[in-house]
Amino acid sequence: MNEVTTGVHQVSRGVNAFIVDGDEGVVLVDTGLPKRHGAIVEALGSIGRSVGDVRAIVLTHAHSDHFGGAAALTRQTGAPLVASDIDAPVIEGLQSVPAPPILDFPVLRLIAKLVPTPESATVDHRVTTGVISIAPDLTVVPTPGHTDGHISLLLDRAGGVLFAGDSAMATRTGGVQRGFMNRKSATFDASLIAMARLDFAVACFGHSGPITTAASGAFRSFAGSL
Repeated sequence: MNEVTTGVHQVSRGVNAFIVDGDEGVVLVDTGLPKRHGAIVEALGSIGRSVGDVRAIVLTHAHSDHFGGAAALTRQTGAPLVASDIDAPVIEGLQSVPAPPILDFPVLRLIAKLVPTPESATVDHRVTTGVISIAPDLTVVPTPGHTDGHISLLLDRAGGVLFAGDSAMATRTGGVQRGFMNRKSATFDASLIAMARLDFAVACFGHSGPITTAASGAFRSFAGSL
């Protein structure tokens, strides 16, 4: 586990999930791969928290590596589950999980076959944009492209923390890139431009390390190249 900034912890087990610790309790952002949710429970204990302290679980999108632990964690915590209105039917098992663009790559296609099928979970709060009522320090930013209902989340803390999910990745030099899991498209580019218009100091991603300083500037630099 890595503390990205004060009270924001990254839990990495094949994909990143995040613990947001605050005065009113804990919010989880994404839940990782199926059957790997124990890492999040252990991480909670390491910061002096427990599953009973979790007040909300928020998902950026409906891919197995991001909502895989949602059902188990909602049972253990009793916390409400939040996801976008568009991706919610997938999480609830009413629609099939959309194929991620990584399946274009033969090696990654083989790895994807090893991921267990995620258990469906009931979405208690469907969101589109704006402040999340049960987690009012988080604002939903619609960022479609990776999935139709992908959302990013802006935390009002430490100069702003953007949870970008799979809408982008950090480069090794602290820049921003689409990442292996995204194709260029007008929809996707519009989402990148929308994020670049926000102000935030830190950016967290599903499949790379964070950008911990001047993160919105890195997004603006990349958006300017589109």
